[in-house]
Amino acid sequence: MNLKTHRGASLGLLVAITLMAVAAVYGARPAATQDVIGLERRISLVEQRLTSIEMRINRLEQQSRLPPPAAPTTTRLRDTELELLRSEVELLQRRVAEDECGLVKLDERTLSQVSRDERRKGAVGREDPCRLNTDAPLRLSSRR
Repeated sequence: MNLKTHRGASLGLLVAITLMAVAAVYGARPAATQDVIGLERRISLVEQRLTSIEMRINRLEQQSRLPPPAAPTTTRLRDTELELLRSEVELLQRRVAEDECGLVKLDERTLSQVSRDERRKGAVGREDPCRLNTDAPLRLSSRR
């Protein structure tokens, strides 16, 4: 995983948050079964998780820039540390993808039925799996 990929993930987070803010500002209407307060609470929760993930990514980027410790480390220890960092980055990537999917699902819920139908007509053959079954509750994996 390189720095460019980390920045791409951060950029994706910023785009998702911006889209959500634009929808809120321009009066996207929640579906009849979704209450506004509940939706706002969920969006806030997703935003908090995205911020937490972005902070972890930034911390990993900073750690990757640090020079190696002065004391010589064995190759096995260094490999173990690298594997741990890789697994943490992969975990963060899965969480980002999960949160982005949650945002897409919330976005689908806020569309009017007419807008939803128009979007579906334009996406024939390339439907986003995150936009399917939007009435199902959001289930985000447990966080540490």
